[in-house]
Amino acid sequence: MSDEALRQAFGYADRSHFDWQTTAPGIAERERALVESAFLPLGSKVLDLGCGEGATLFHLGEPEGALGIELFEEKVAFARSVLPKCRFMVGSVYELPIEADSVDQVIVRDVVHHLMEPQRFVDECARVLMPGGRIDVLEPCRYNPLICLHALTNKAERDELRSTPTFLQNLLATRFNVESVNRHQPLPIHRIVYHPKLGKPALASTRASQWVDSAERLAGKLMPRWAWAYIHIRAFAPSR
Repeated sequence: MSDEALRQAFGYADRSHFDWQTTAPGIAERERALVESAFLPLGSKVLDLGCGEGATLFHLGEPEGALGIELFEEKVAFARSVLPKCRFMVGSVYELPIEADSVDQVIVRDVVHHLMEPQRFVDECARVLMPGGRIDVLEPCRYNPLICLHALTNKAERDELRSTPTFLQNLLATRFNVESVNRHQPLPIHRIVYHPKLGKPALASTRASQWVDSAERLAGKLMPRWAWAYIHIRAFAPSR
């Protein structure tokens, strides 16, 4: 997507979405587990690219000194207000406003599929990451039924359809040594059932939550891992 299209779709601070991600029953604990499984252990100088309102850093325990970079000022102002131990800056992932070799871990969630020039993004990550530093990318998988439906029914998320393990692995391999490719959340039904617009968040505090949990456990047994909802790529910058 172009920067203008991104601005129209995401260029505002969505407090209700932040609260849903970080405090809503049935959602917050799953979000925390997801980002912890992808991004821990943390480095000492963490850079969160496309950090949005700061939900990922919130779930990672608000690591002191971590830096979040986001394209939109309104989101940055919000993140500063709720995560005072972290730093936030306005900037483009194509031209990061920090020095070369200045961070030892880059974390990226739900960003790559939006980029018109993903190779420029990877080149910038390589520039700012220290030799031997780590990059962790967490992206939706087009092969998952819920992700595919989300992409087809939401124009702003249409580019999720190009998000595959092969695409991401080949992209990162142009500048990094890919160590692992993992999958998470076989079928995240909770994101629909507890969604404030699509479902009923209050169901998370009722016996209905047991049905959601059971359905997701069953999906974990039946769905092939290549179709799970999230792809996590871990890679390292070459040592010099």
